[in-house]
Amino acid sequence: MDGSCPLLLSNFGEQNGSDRGVGYLVQKLPLYRPSPDTSDLGYHTLDNSACRSSSSTSNVTAPIKHQHQHQQQKTLCQLDEELLLKIFDWLTTKERCTVAQTCHRLREVAWHPSLWHDIEMDHTQCVTAAMNAIAYHGHHSRIHRLILDGASGHPGVLAALPLPRLTTLALRHLRHVNDDIVAAILDNCMHLRELDLTGCAFVTRAYTHRSALQLQSLDMSDCHGVDDAGLALTLSRMPHLSCLYLRRCARITDASLVAVTSYCGTLRQLSVSDCGRVTDFGVRELAARLGPSLRYLSVGKCDRVSDAGILVVARHCYKLRYLNARGCEALSDTAVLALAKGCPRMRAFDLGKCDIGDATLEALSTGCPNLKKLSLRGCERITDDGLEALAYYVRGLRQLNIGDCPKVTCLGYRAVKRYCRRCVIEHTNPGFSS
Repeated sequence: MDGSCPLLLSNFGEQNGSDRGVGYLVQKLPLYRPSPDTSDLGYHTLDNSACRSSSSTSNVTAPIKHQHQHQQQKTLCQLDEELLLKIFDWLTTKERCTVAQTCHRLREVAWHPSLWHDIEMDHTQCVTAAMNAIAYHGHHSRIHRLILDGASGHPGVLAALPLPRLTTLALRHLRHVNDDIVAAILDNCMHLRELDLTGCAFVTRAYTHRSALQLQSLDMSDCHGVDDAGLALTLSRMPHLSCLYLRRCARITDASLVAVTSYCGTLRQLSVSDCGRVTDFGVRELAARLGPSLRYLSVGKCDRVSDAGILVVARHCYKLRYLNARGCEALSDTAVLALAKGCPRMRAFDLGKCDIGDATLEALSTGCPNLKKLSLRGCERITDDGLEALAYYVRGLRQLNIGDCPKVTCLGYRAVKRYCRRCVIEHTNPGFSS
């Protein structure tokens, strides 16, 4: 539409107040409906002289009130550009594009360069059309963060665009992304720090011809084509990598963990959960070489990881704060006792379906006093005594999962509620009170 936007902001300056902030206005815009009964309410109606006037005077002043009210009403298009920019800054990319179709005025504001530093698109939007439009307006050189989550269209347009300021790029679940497109993007993005390729089935590596990248975080979860050779080639160009996520990359083995230790000497976070070919050997190599730097480690559902690998983690990774060993059924109290002693900074544990009992909880209660999150789901040997010991000494616990623990009764549940008053407890027992 070429006309003014029909959305009215009645008495914005008086009723809403500038101290409520732009976020309040944005929340009200889609829901605002001017009320004929209250639209004239404002400080100007609280005039004592008007209250003391006669009925004839009231009839004379009525048109004046109506005129004053009419002057206060503004359409969205008539607001100052500075205020519009603040409002639009709260909108998502999709919402800005929608509003831009209402009139020329809002379209000009929606395409202001300051609004195109951060872009997110989902499966309802076309990458090709959107990026062509962004390039047409010359905003591609201003993008700092670009998130494409399941968007349609061919992302090859990204490979042809110079993105000199891009630092964060996510290409999640895009069918047409392949190794060539990733390589071209990496060649063009000199300052890229975070790359997320989750669910890109045709990606086998993230390789560039440049000598080294400044990349600090790489997520290749669900990239089922990634193998040991492709990962080694990828890591050879990423010496500054600190976060690496390889969830459900079923083709990688212990050789990939050895490559991690060779190329990423400062790695702090690693996830190889659901990578069934990873064994104790790879975990031992990783812990022995990168132990002091590791803060986060996930080997969940790696059923070939047992006490032998985790004992080395306990010996070398003394700064570890998060460990996910869910589904490692060969893990026993022996390894967790060593972890409780060797990793006193631990904040979160996932020990679901591990072969552990009350000895583990007693060790955690004294060895990890700052523990915040703990999952014991499916640990059939856990009893009320262990839970009470844990709750008594770790009163800062915030999240606890005791689902499918058949030996835990209401006594253990109530002990946790009594000592850990802010703890959220997940369970599967309908007999536990809320």
